[in-house]
Amino acid sequence: MKLDAELERSIKGLRLKINTFFVFAIVFAVAALGVYAGFLFFPTEVDDFFSGDGTDIVNGITVLFASLSGVLFVYIAFLGQQWQLIYQQQEIRDNRTEMKASTAELKIQAKALTEQINKMDRDFVHQNFFRILEQHFKTRDRVEFSGRTGEEAFIFFFKRLVRWVNDKGGWDRDIDDQFLMKNGYEWYPKRPELGLIGDIDNTKLKPTQDPKHDLNKFEVGFILRAILSEYGLGKYLRSCYFLLEYIKENDQEHDLSNYLNAVEAGMDQNERVFLLYQLINQFDVDGYKELKDWLIEKRFLASVQPKHLLDPRHMEWIYPTERNPEYKK
Repeated sequence: MKLDAELERSIKGLRLKINTFFVFAIVFAVAALGVYAGFLFFPTEVDDFFSGDGTDIVNGITVLFASLSGVLFVYIAFLGQQWQLIYQQQEIRDNRTEMKASTAELKIQAKALTEQINKMDRDFVHQNFFRILEQHFKTRDRVEFSGRTGEEAFIFFFKRLVRWVNDKGGWDRDIDDQFLMKNGYEWYPKRPELGLIGDIDNTKLKPTQDPKHDLNKFEVGFILRAILSEYGLGKYLRSCYFLLEYIKENDQEHDLSNYLNAVEAGMDQNERVFLLYQLINQFDVDGYKELKDWLIEKRFLASVQPKHLLDPRHMEWIYPTERNPEYKK
């Protein structure tokens, strides 16, 4: 196997160490055997040479040489493992190179859109995002409100809203004491000075004669929540939460926030307005405050034109004019 220059230098260094220590290990092993054999064949001479303590001294020398030889052989075995690791590292590099080459061939053969999708498919997070996005759009297309589906469902949601705020059976109705227990939130009574604030013809909320009496953020949030409680759309919102939370959780490592524009591009005007109002109010209620703050930081839905809202001034609640000079006119 041909090694990279860096790994080849490492192998040469290991080879020199192994050869050197192997020689020393053999020398110490031979020395130990030689001393011991000399004592076996010439015990008297050795004993006389060491003044009667030959046995102990020879044993000590033999053990010393044998121990040194053993330590060196153990170290050589350790170096052998390093040798194997270097070749395994080269195999990993070769496999990675082969995978890159294979991927490059697929890119050449694919069309432009297919190239982009295949590039993202190599990463599980990106691939999974598109699956979730596809499922979300399917859920959106099945949204039903007052017998309408898809974009018409959101159109009729706002038509129902402007009627509901004027209707005796809507915001003007009498509420019993069990409302909180049945619905999980308190009824927000309509102020008398608001009057018939629903502009049915234009699907807007009329301003009052005195701006101080106009609907506030909490009242609009209550109206949206009350209509959602009566008519549903909960499955759509849960799908939105799941999709947007997935983008947020994987953004730091995979830059998924770049796909927020793709999510928004798949929405029609009324759906974008609907989701913007949910971002203003419902995200907090449903426990997605951190997600809301992150989306505002990324300026999600900031391109919605104020004229499309129930009241253009409502854009100030989430994207104030000083932060959005493009909306001053």
